[in-house]
Amino acid sequence: MLAQLSATIFSIWVLVVGLSDNFLKPLLMGRDVDVPMPVILIGAIGGMLTAGSIGLFLGAVILAIWYELFITWLGNGEVAEQEGILAGDSQETGGK
Repeated sequence: MLAQLSATIFSIWVLVVGLSDNFLKPLLMGRDVDVPMPVILIGAIGGMLTAGSIGLFLGAVILAIWYELFITWLGNGEVAEQEGILAGDSQETGGK
C-alpha cells in the first residue's frame, strides 16, 4: 500500500514538473537576456556532462550569468578608455 502511494505521488510530481518545465524554462531564460543561443546550448550540454540532469538547467543559467558579466566587464573597459580613466591619464590632469 505504501509503495503504491509513493509511486502515485512521484508520478504526479514528475508530471507536474515535466509540464511546467516546458513553458517556465523558456520564459525565464528569455526574459531580458541578450545571450546568444550557442552559449545556452554549450552551458546546457556542459552542465549535463558534469552534473547530470540538474546540470542541464544549472549549466545554462551559470554560463549565461558569466557571459553577461564578461560582456559587461568588456564594456566597462571601453567606457573607461573613452573617458580617459585608464592608468596614466589621471596623473597628467591632476597636477594642473
